[in-house]
Amino acid sequence: MFKRTLLITGLLGLFSSTALATFDKDQPLFAAYPNAHLNRALMYDYEKFVFPVSIVDNSRPAQAFKPLEAIGDLYLHNYEIKNVSSLKVYENYIAAAKQLGFKPLFSCALDACGNEKQIQDLGGILSVHGDVYNNWRNPYYWVGEKDSPKGKIVVAWFVGAYEDEVAVQQVIVEGEPLETGLVKVDVAYANKGVEPTSVEPLSDDDKAKDHTLLPRYPGAHLDNHKKVDTETVVLPFAMNAADKTPLKLTGDLGRHAYTIKNVSTLKVYENYKAALTKAGFTFISQCELEQCGTEQQANELGDQVALAGDVYNSYRKPYYLLAKKTQAGGTNYVALFIGGYEDVVGVQQVILEEKQVQTGLVSVNADQLKQQIDAEGKALIYGIYFDTGKASIKPESKPTLDAIADLLKRNKDLLLYVVGHTDDTGDGAANVALSKQRADSVAAALVKDYQIVASRLQAQGVGPYAPASNNTSDAGKQKNRRVELVKRLR
Repeated sequence: MFKRTLLITGLLGLFSSTALATFDKDQPLFAAYPNAHLNRALMYDYEKFVFPVSIVDNSRPAQAFKPLEAIGDLYLHNYEIKNVSSLKVYENYIAAAKQLGFKPLFSCALDACGNEKQIQDLGGILSVHGDVYNNWRNPYYWVGEKDSPKGKIVVAWFVGAYEDEVAVQQVIVEGEPLETGLVKVDVAYANKGVEPTSVEPLSDDDKAKDHTLLPRYPGAHLDNHKKVDTETVVLPFAMNAADKTPLKLTGDLGRHAYTIKNVSTLKVYENYKAALTKAGFTFISQCELEQCGTEQQANELGDQVALAGDVYNSYRKPYYLLAKKTQAGGTNYVALFIGGYEDVVGVQQVILEEKQVQTGLVSVNADQLKQQIDAEGKALIYGIYFDTGKASIKPESKPTLDAIADLLKRNKDLLLYVVGHTDDTGDGAANVALSKQRADSVAAALVKDYQIVASRLQAQGVGPYAPASNNTSDAGKQKNRRVELVKRLR
């Protein structure tokens, strides 16, 4: 016995269910044909059904027929009977109806019910499944009515066959007056004013997990979060943006995924939007509902923002915004994708506080440099600093020069190439020349300030032609701007 609501086809296509009861027995008025198997039955307390009292005209865009509308207790049954003809089953049902005094309103038999498609449509209107499938052959249809003390009763059968099986589609409407007064109104509640959403204070633990810039929506559950010191992230533009080239940004990254029950995506979106507006953020891309594209496009947009890389079902009724605010310390970016599924709203939040990669946090010493040279034949040096486009060594480079000098003094036979590298910004030939000048400056400083024999050092520059990382991000470019100490054999 199935327990789901079925939409039944009628005059305009569909009617909506009211009260649906599970029903696993015959309708009291008509017993089942002997040895019939009850495949499925539904009962609706006070519902409308539209009976065809003609064959179906499917030559129009929407199927049409002469309608008979009935309202009351609605019963739908589907029976299956083996090893009998559709004619015999049909004649027995009609005989029973006539015995009870039902007046025929319309009937058709075999070819008089129309072509194959018309017959299938006619049977589908009565079928509890919405389809008679293969059981449309040798069809018979009958609809009749009878007055009763409660009201008019309308009954219809569609009987069709397939091989040795007959299927009966039965619909009965027992007319009755509409019973009202079943729903009570709480007058006090109806007259009550709008109450603001309660905001419970967050625990210290929850506050620590949220981003300081943008705490969670009231009642939101934190599904997952991630905070990373200096990371690169790609933030998408909405589907309706003129230029959809994503933003590639580097800085302190915070990602959060929240779920909120019993609220709309609209209300959540408008609250985040108002909060960012009040904080002085500028919106650089946003979309609402169908502006976010098709369901697939909205899903893909959400996936790009989601911490898990997937919003799963929460891409419906979507809203997206990308905002920024520039301050003395840098620019802050906020990306929010808000989507729903049933009574749950999902919020995917990304906050990027833009900043340069901080270097110099790891000090180098002679032992570390020797280990790198022994293992790889070279050591990468990031602690020697120059002004942009210049070859003069900045004072903050001294700890690194001390370590290189210590390495050379403790390893008297060590010979080195001092190789300068740049990123790919600007002209390649100019960068090669600049990298050679910087390598010369390092070698000269070691000779002059640390009394290293000049013949042990040979300076060279390769500019951007041997990168250690990509040149498409600030972090990658910073890795490419370096000095390498390469072991020489002679």
